[in-house]
Amino acid sequence: MYTVVIVDDEPWALQGLAEIIDWNNEGFSIIGQFTDPDEAFEFLCKKEPDVVFTDIRMPGLSGLDLIEMSRVKGLNCEFVLISSYEDFEAAQKGIRLHVWEYILKPYNAEDIHSVTKVLSLHLEKRNDLVSVEWNDCAEEILRKAGSLQDQLKNYQTMVLYLCSHLCEVPEVLKEEKWIPLFVKDTGGAYLRVSAESHITRLNMPQEGNQKWGASRVHKSRVNSLPQMLQEAWYALWAGFSYSGSEKVGEIQFYLCKNMNEEFSLKSVAEKYHFSEPYFCTLFKKGTGMSVIHFVQHVRVHYGTYLIRNSEKKLQEIAEEVGFENYSYFGKLFKRYVGQTPEAYREGSEGKLGI
Repeated sequence: MYTVVIVDDEPWALQGLAEIIDWNNEGFSIIGQFTDPDEAFEFLCKKEPDVVFTDIRMPGLSGLDLIEMSRVKGLNCEFVLISSYEDFEAAQKGIRLHVWEYILKPYNAEDIHSVTKVLSLHLEKRNDLVSVEWNDCAEEILRKAGSLQDQLKNYQTMVLYLCSHLCEVPEVLKEEKWIPLFVKDTGGAYLRVSAESHITRLNMPQEGNQKWGASRVHKSRVNSLPQMLQEAWYALWAGFSYSGSEKVGEIQFYLCKNMNEEFSLKSVAEKYHFSEPYFCTLFKKGTGMSVIHFVQHVRVHYGTYLIRNSEKKLQEIAEEVGFENYSYFGKLFKRYVGQTPEAYREGSEGKLGI
């Protein structure tokens, strides 16, 4: 039984949609009805239903705002927009947000039946996707992703791409395959596998609030997935790309994983058996920025992600990304982002990206 939430500021419309068909007979169960979109959003975050039917025009948050906020949270819901009149602009924005369907009032039982029929088929197919969280333990990820092993046969290399919002897979080359995954708190995830022994990461379009992050290139085997998830996650939310140099890319990943720890140039250089001057030169050549600049960039940009997507205190976030001195964090944050962490949190509620 797939779960449904209905959102409409008009009680009569809410009741009408709930009673227009036998939802249980269609394979759906209504688990929530809301006239207040703010309350609806809280419920969606807790229950994450399969489908949400929402009116577009409502006081306060609109249906489109509700969808946008849900996408930022990485909720894996399908949305059906309902409108009292043809609204081309809203419909266009709905397309960009990948809403499932757009229904005009007044609708009848057959209209809703047609939507639920196709939705059932889609949800059945969607639920077959490998579903993981980026910070699951390796054993859990491999357990969930075991079915990928057969799909990776006859391919040599792979790269994992994560997107901040719902996105479409790019055109596929003949010798490649893009395998969709579901990664919680992202808008899209694709494992790009190639029959070639060497592939170059694509520069994905960073349009508006839609951001991409890509892992390093790995051999095509499912055991690589846990690390690839972490690599792509940091690239996406800390806002950087891995170097084409295998060693420099490895160091970038190490610095991200340990961003909350104190370390010196000397200690990192020694870990990789380099002299400090050679290490700094190698890193700058491979990334275009100094080690210190890269670490600051990663810490601040990952901090923006945590501010937008968690309710942690700002002091806690500063410590999580490696700053024991909050005032120093605030100073660097303003230099990179253009405003203080406090102002950023206040202005980021209900908004997308940076």
